[in-house]
Amino acid sequence: MVLSDTTTSAPEPDADTSDPDALLQIPLRETAALISTLDALIIALDAAPAAAAALGEALPSLGEPGVAQLPEVGRVTDAEGLRLQLHRLHARLNERMPTPEPVPAPPPVTQPSNTQIPTRKASRSAAVVNDELADAFVWWDDITDADVDGYLAVLEAAENERPLQRHLAANPHLLVQHLRGGGGRWVLSQKRLGSEYVTDFVVGERDSGGFSWTFVELQSPRAALYVPSSGRMSEQFDEGIRQILDWRRWLRDNLDYAQRPRVRNGLGLENVSPQGRGLLLIGRADDLNDDDRERRRQLTEEHNIDIHTYDWVVREAAARIRELAARRS
Repeated sequence: MVLSDTTTSAPEPDADTSDPDALLQIPLRETAALISTLDALIIALDAAPAAAAALGEALPSLGEPGVAQLPEVGRVTDAEGLRLQLHRLHARLNERMPTPEPVPAPPPVTQPSNTQIPTRKASRSAAVVNDELADAFVWWDDITDADVDGYLAVLEAAENERPLQRHLAANPHLLVQHLRGGGGRWVLSQKRLGSEYVTDFVVGERDSGGFSWTFVELQSPRAALYVPSSGRMSEQFDEGIRQILDWRRWLRDNLDYAQRPRVRNGLGLENVSPQGRGLLLIGRADDLNDDDRERRRQLTEEHNIDIHTYDWVVREAAARIRELAARRS
């Protein structure tokens, strides 16, 4: 494909006429405008998961026989497919843009030796440069008391896990406040594992040792962990544990695909492991007794699954807010 300042239909003399992409000439300014439009659309859809899902479902023609599509993406019928389609288009167009002239490095900062040079963390945009999962990147320091209040309002009214899944997808920073890795946080909502499973969330962090991933399962905040009459695990508690174990089995069978970068048609979960941690959110803290907590601790050790009530999210967020306030004071 040739980029030019004017639209022409004749191929270049040395163009490969067997490749339709090589014959297509696109004006440079229109390509740049399209890339900017894709940037804005991706940001808008990431901020509105419901809108992304509705738009993805409204585009069944993408992937139908005879309709133009990207072969790596295939049929687009949901938010995940739509986001992948947009990112692929963005990457393909961006790689064909002319490389700008290098910008000279700024002069070094001079500072008296007896004065500490102030430091500043990377900007949000810098944090996701060359990040294949930039669409799932979460800026963790945004947590506020208003976020906690909004989450609590949804939690108190929720009859099952679905309202909480939607709320956490729209406010993913609530799911990363317990993490301490300094290299970034990522939250992928409704991540598909092949055609077999759809996770509630996959949460990632990065530190000096690389990426680590946690697979998150939500069950009802109204569910009990154990049946009082028998002391056995409740149906929903058992289902939540089995769901995470099923995901791990899938990862063992499809590890190369899961770890492979998105640009090579994989899931892009670098360093993901079938032995990685799970996180199950179920029930409310006030409904647990000491026996429940002890049995929960034993299950956590046995299965490497962190089991928490939905009130744990509040505690972690509140602790993080206090930590940030102390740093700024």
